[in-house]
Amino acid sequence: MIGGTTPATDTGGARSAVPGGDALDYRDLFDALAVPKIVLDPDLVVLDANRSYTELLGMPVDALVGRTLADALARVPGGPPPVPRAMDAIARCLRTGMPEVVEPTRWDLPDPRTGETGARYWMLLVLPVMRAGDAAVRAVVVRVEEIDAADVEGTDGDATPAQMSWHSTVARMRATAAAEREAAVTLQSSVLTPPPDVPGLTLDVRYQPANRITRVGGDWYDVVLRESGRAVLVVGDVAGHDVDAAAAMAHLKGVLRTVAVEDDAGPAAILDRAERAAAALRIEAFAAVTVAVVDPPAPDGSRRVTWARAGSLPPLVRWADLGAELLDDRPGRLFGLLLPKERPEQARVLEPCAALLLFTDGLVERRGELLSDSLEHLRRDVERVVDLRLERLADCVLARSTPIRGTDDVALVALQVDDVPADGPEAVGTMTA
Repeated sequence: MIGGTTPATDTGGARSAVPGGDALDYRDLFDALAVPKIVLDPDLVVLDANRSYTELLGMPVDALVGRTLADALARVPGGPPPVPRAMDAIARCLRTGMPEVVEPTRWDLPDPRTGETGARYWMLLVLPVMRAGDAAVRAVVVRVEEIDAADVEGTDGDATPAQMSWHSTVARMRATAAAEREAAVTLQSSVLTPPPDVPGLTLDVRYQPANRITRVGGDWYDVVLRESGRAVLVVGDVAGHDVDAAAAMAHLKGVLRTVAVEDDAGPAAILDRAERAAAALRIEAFAAVTVAVVDPPAPDGSRRVTWARAGSLPPLVRWADLGAELLDDRPGRLFGLLLPKERPEQARVLEPCAALLLFTDGLVERRGELLSDSLEHLRRDVERVVDLRLERLADCVLARSTPIRGTDDVALVALQVDDVPADGPEAVGTMTA
């Protein structure tokens, strides 16, 4: 509760230093706001309401806090309020993380100045509250503004200029949001393209955004096929879940794939050369990146894979016997730090039917859980998938993130060494419980 025992916005005591050495009390600030405001948690329980809001309803804040919004408003003198439209807007804001505007709605509350009850109209603005670096909506602030009844109702059934202005404002805000989403989706679609066909390998990719409205973020995947037949796999993660993060990601992906196509470069060299090129081009972004180079097949059909990590998570391999192993080597420095220390490389040989997974941290990170434990849970989950098809493995692995969808982006590249011709029979199994 803002100004109470537990600040809804995690302000650390609800006080902050201001010029002159004084401290700003957020309870005083919240109450000083002239426009009525109420704060709700994701379960629509009232966390706080400012003085303007409590005076509007004629109820003390203690009668609101701790109750659901529907329960609290049902206790307001003057009959039940028109909740459904507001509830729908709040639910959308919680689901999408986008502000919502509710057009003027009638609720005939008593006028605090005269005590008389007449036609009164209210416009609501619902704003999400999110912690930096976290796309999950932690709370919503509902701003309530009264609109003059004459402006809403008009005369002789005709809309007044003020009424048309309100409708125009709402329509414009919605159109702007739609245009931003369309531009973001176009950007993401142009960058995250399907992998190329590589003879003897099956490839699959997945991308799941944290921001479900713009569907963009800082994670990416890439597969580059060299003239020599070597394939270069990349997954990366630039901090952020917005269009700025997607733009930085697009720049870095372009630099990395330009370097990766050079046949003499191993994974560590690719990272080093791309890091220097990004600095020269003034691409100011830090990223966690994994680069893996897959050699052409040996006579027995196996493939040697060499990889290097820049602050990213270790690859995971599922062997032909369906056992899974995390290739837990040294991660190397974060991409963008430009440190002189050499990046380590590791290599393993994948026999036919073995699969390799490269992924970003959104797949495994869990709040309150050690990263090592999360990675071990992923390894065990992979072992439970006994369907040999790579597509099925990728689907099952990505399904792990469903309970925390919306907290971080996920990018995944999966590779499997072929055992039978592409037009041969598929090996089909099941997924254990």
